Parts: sequence; structure tokens; C-alpha cells
Amino acid sequence: MLYRLAFPLLYFLAPRLVPRLIKFARLVWRLTFDKRVSIFLRALVPLAILYAVSPLDLIPDRVPILGRFDDLFILGLALLVLTKGAPPWIVDEHMDRVKESERPEDKDPEKVVDGSSRLIDDE
Repeated sequence: MLYRLAFPLLYFLAPRLVPRLIKFARLVWRLTFDKRVSIFLRALVPLAILYAVSPLDLIPDRVPILGRFDDLFILGLALLVLTKGAPPWIVDEHMDRVKESERPEDKDPEKVVDGSSRLIDDE
């Protein structure tokens, strides 16, 4: 019964979600290896993956709901702290976002007058 709902839902959501997930994974990968980001932030994701793979857990897996999802919670928290804690200009650079220029000639080129100047020294 669940597959009758899951497959059409996945079929319609996949074209929207998969490119965003790939872009986010690429951002996390680039931020993890960027030297301009703090070493503490860069170490969060590998440590979270190591925690998820290791058999040691803060909450044992025998606890009904929390035990199964604590690994995902730690990994999600590490991803959130990495992306929000990294400097915004580095995140924008890796996401290929172009900052709008503040130069007047880029905003309205019709109002810019080109010219040349020459300095004449009287002495």
C-alpha cells in the first residue's frame, strides 16, 4: 500500500529535489576542503560520518525512535553548522552566486561619461 503512494510522490518530487541535493552535496564537499574555512567547521562533517558509522552511540539503538535517528540528527546538525558557520562570501563563491556590483557604470552605463585627464604641474 505504501509503494502506491511513495512511487508517484518520488516520481514528481525527484526532478526538483535531486538537483538541489547534488548542489548541496557539492557545496559541503567544497567547504570541507576549503582552507579559508575554519578547521573546526571543516572537521564537523567527517566526525559526524565517523560517528554514524561507528558502533558507539550516545543513545542506544534499542530505544524505539531516538536510537535509530540520532546518527541522522548528528549528521544533519554538522551539515547545518558547516553551511551556516562558513563565511558567507565563501559559500556564495562555491554556490556560483554573483554579487551585484556597486559600481555606477555597472548599474546604469547611460549616465557614465568617459574621458581622460592630464595633470599639469605649474612648478
